Parts: sequence; C-alpha cells; structure tokens
Amino acid sequence: MSCERTEPSKTKVLRVITRLNVGGPALHVLLLSEGLERCGYETILVAGSCEEEEGDALTDVPADRVILSQNRLSRSISPGKDIAALWSLYRLIRRERPAIVHTHTAKAGFLGRIAAFAAGVPLIVHTFHGNSLSGYFSPFACGVFRRIERSLGRITSRICVVSDSQLDELSGKFLIGPREKFRVVPLGLDLSRELQQPLPELKDGILKVGWLGRLVKIKGLPLLCTIIEEAVRRQLPVRFLVGGDGPERSWIQDAVARFGPARIGWTGWRRDVNAFLAECHLLVQTSHNEGTPLALIQGMAAGRPFISTPAGGVVDMVCGAPRRNEDGCRWYANGVLAEFDPAAFVNALSDFIRHGERLPSMCLAAREFAAKNYQAERLICDMDRLYQELLAERYAASPLTPGYAFWEKLTGESK
Repeated sequence: MSCERTEPSKTKVLRVITRLNVGGPALHVLLLSEGLERCGYETILVAGSCEEEEGDALTDVPADRVILSQNRLSRSISPGKDIAALWSLYRLIRRERPAIVHTHTAKAGFLGRIAAFAAGVPLIVHTFHGNSLSGYFSPFACGVFRRIERSLGRITSRICVVSDSQLDELSGKFLIGPREKFRVVPLGLDLSRELQQPLPELKDGILKVGWLGRLVKIKGLPLLCTIIEEAVRRQLPVRFLVGGDGPERSWIQDAVARFGPARIGWTGWRRDVNAFLAECHLLVQTSHNEGTPLALIQGMAAGRPFISTPAGGVVDMVCGAPRRNEDGCRWYANGVLAEFDPAAFVNALSDFIRHGERLPSMCLAAREFAAKNYQAERLICDMDRLYQELLAERYAASPLTPGYAFWEKLTGESK
C-alpha cells in the first residue's frame, strides 16, 4: 500500500481509544496506526483498560507497536478515574505536542477531545464507530449525551463516520454538527485470509448459521434466541453457532440448555474468526443499533452472505436495489435485510434451505462487495487524504502551530 503523495508526512498523530477490546474499533485503530506509520506519520496510540467481561485484543498486538496504556481510562463512568484520565491525557498531549489528536469511541472521544482542546492541539478528529446516543441508556441519559456531543462537535475539526446512514443520523437526526464537518470513512480491514476462504457448500442438507459479536443488550440477544426457537418449532434443518461473550450470556446459555448442541453451539470469544466462518454458510445479526459490523465485513469477505436487521450502517452494506421484498425480508445480491421479527428471519432461512442454488451467487456477490469496499489500503489512503486536507487548511497562512503558539504566549511555556 502506498499513499498518493510525493513526500512522506512527518506529522505526529496521537490516537486515543477507550479500550482495545475484541471488535471492530480496536482493529480499526491498530490498522490505522500501523498503516499511517508506513506513510511516514509518527503515531502514538493510547488505549485504556478492558473490563472483566470483555475480550482483550491487546494480547494480539505485536510487542513493538507503540501503545501507551492509560489504566484510568475505561468504558464505565467513574468520576474520580475519569478526572485522573483527563489530567493524564492532557499532560501526555502537552509533552508530545501532536499536530492531530484523533479519538475513537465515546469515552475516549469525550476525555480526549477536552484534553486536546485544553492543550491547544491544532487539529482534533473524532470517529464514531457506532453511537450510544439511542438504545443504550435511558431517554434522559441519551438526551444528555447528545447535548455533550453537540458541544464537543464545536471543538472538533472533523467528525468521521463509517457509513452514509450514520452521517444522516448524527447530523440530521441528532444534530451533532453540520454535514460539512463530517467525513464518511468506511472501515477497512486486512481481509487477505478471508478472501482466500473456500466458499461454503450445502452438502449435508443442514444450514449452518453463525452469529458473532459481543453479548450485550444492544446486540438483540432476545431476538436471536426467539429466531432459534422458531426455527426449531418449524423443524428446519438449521444449526446455529454463536461466537462471543459478555454480560448477556445467560440468553445463550439458556438456549443451549433448551435446544441442545445439535441446534446451537456457543464457543465464547473467537480469536480464530476464519475458523469460525469456515463452519458457517451465512451469518445473522440481530442488533438494534450498529455502525458497520466487523463480523459482517469479515463474513462477506469469506463469501458468507448475511441476514440482518436494518440497523444503522448495515443498510449501506447491501449492494444494488432489492431483488425481492416478501415475508418481511428485502433480498439483495449479497444479503437480506429482515424486519425486527423472528418470523422474518426464519422465513429467510427457510428460503435458503428450499432454494440452495441461490447460495453460491450470493456468496460471490458478498465477497466482491467486501473486496471492493472494505480493504485496508482504501482506509489508510482515505485517512491520509483527510489529514493532509486538514493540515493544508490549518497551516495555509502560517508554518507555525497556532494552537500551541497561542498557549505558549498565554502561559510563557515553551517546549
């Protein structure tokens, strides 16, 4: 991968993420840090700590990757720890003097942007991977968080989102900022292993359906379990495989106890995603809210189409116009968008079983869509282009670092 510039950048970027738990945001920031270093950026990645029930992706990070762990930074709200984390981030930013602070996920976006603004950082960027502005908390709490995000938007140079629908939601519905302040930067991943995965075949007449993700409320575990129950009631030859863990695991434990291993298997956290996908013909997703689900990207690259609720950015992951619209399902070349209704999901599963000849073409379409839209090279070049645009705008009139220059004039401090 090469960036489209004649000379490498020497820009320092400090990237902050709440924690490197198993999932899309962690892979996203790790890939960005590594890829932008190859483009000539100097990068510092700051990550908080995972909580007890979360899978920790930090164990998979090479030892030579630059990571400064902030143990006080975590997902849960804790005023004492949060203030300490804010002060620690502020001191780190003042010491490192990055040209860009780029934050990821909600807590890091809150503390990191405040610390960067207070420290006089010239450019502040934030990425919404999903959002916690609806569905996660009470209506009152969601309202408070929206007001906070609107305030933070005013000190943010650019707000990145991972899909067009997310842009519409954050700018149009929640009024976080004007559309011109946003930039759509879809996720990108190293999909080389997935793209080499053999395409699935329905050999034994049993459709194997995978569900991969965190076992948390927003992921719609009750809907998944009702789908399994309805498939069993209809006596469909379907076996479900669930990969993941989290505080809502009791839903899956109960389903395993009720329906047995012939109908559902639960593997816990899966670091060997390709091995998991090899056991599936397709994926289902039951979320109430999403950015761009990592599991569906990896699944499509491996040639596994999906059936999903039309949550968040998932509606941007289907290609072309609907080919059919029936039984609560909209069928596309690479997947199915189903209503929030277990019967709709099971109708789609039944259709796959009755018309197995449709699976190969959907597998190919899914792989082609992922290869075209979610490759790592595209993500790196998109972000490099954004950074260069922001730097050109910020320093067009002066080679100095205006933010830090103002701070030093005010305080008399110099590096």
